[in-house]
Amino acid sequence: MVVVQELVAPPDNSQYCDGTSYSEDLEADAFFDAMSTQGFDYSLSCEDTGRGENIHNRGSSTEWSVVFYKPDKLKIANDLPNAFLAEDRSAHPVYPRVPHAHSFRTLNGKMDFVVINVHLSPGKSKDEQRKTELSNIADWIDQHDAQEQDFYIVGDMNIENPAELKAVTPRGFVSLNDECRKTNTAVKSSKPYDHVMYRPAKLDEIDEAFDFQVINLIDQMRSTWQGPETYPGDPYDRNLFPQYYSDHHPVLFRLNTPGRDDD
Repeated sequence: MVVVQELVAPPDNSQYCDGTSYSEDLEADAFFDAMSTQGFDYSLSCEDTGRGENIHNRGSSTEWSVVFYKPDKLKIANDLPNAFLAEDRSAHPVYPRVPHAHSFRTLNGKMDFVVINVHLSPGKSKDEQRKTELSNIADWIDQHDAQEQDFYIVGDMNIENPAELKAVTPRGFVSLNDECRKTNTAVKSSKPYDHVMYRPAKLDEIDEAFDFQVINLIDQMRSTWQGPETYPGDPYDRNLFPQYYSDHHPVLFRLNTPGRDDD
């Protein structure tokens, strides 16, 4: 699975949640085609979400939620909790971008789970806002866990340091990135922005021995560079590198399929 934040436009022609039509964005379509060639299908939100009143604008002020998955391993489980965590996806009083739940089941039926894709408020002064967002996400999980027990909160949480992580983590949850490994590509000012939060008392599928790994994107992309200019990772160019790749390193965790579904 690949969980993605900051997709700013849709990859195909379809309809928003309210039934109005939208058309594909060529760059998004190319990205999804590239993932398809690697064997991925996807679960996509029915619209975008953002801080302002104006969504459906195909710009960087709003985001779509997408999770790519391998259809020879997983299928979408629409009988489990899924969709946006709030009805109003614009100018929400708690969420700058309303989180989206994506639910899956293994083809053999021995495991199902819900991934909640998040992109929390950024900035050093927003720690209380991030705490409120995570608390509301935990409340939503509590309201839906009679149907499913295995929830993973995944994504860019913009957490600044270990003290904040301890302060904002909802009761009953832990982060796989409890060591606060730095996850954004800024060499001199990297932060532990990205996390995977889960309730250890509710599941045994997460591979705690594998833990949480950060893939150094600057190192990984060096050999692929074909531009006439110097590779923007040597030295790191904080303006150019994210334009070609990303301003976050990919992070990796692993789930183990149990002998039977425990919920």
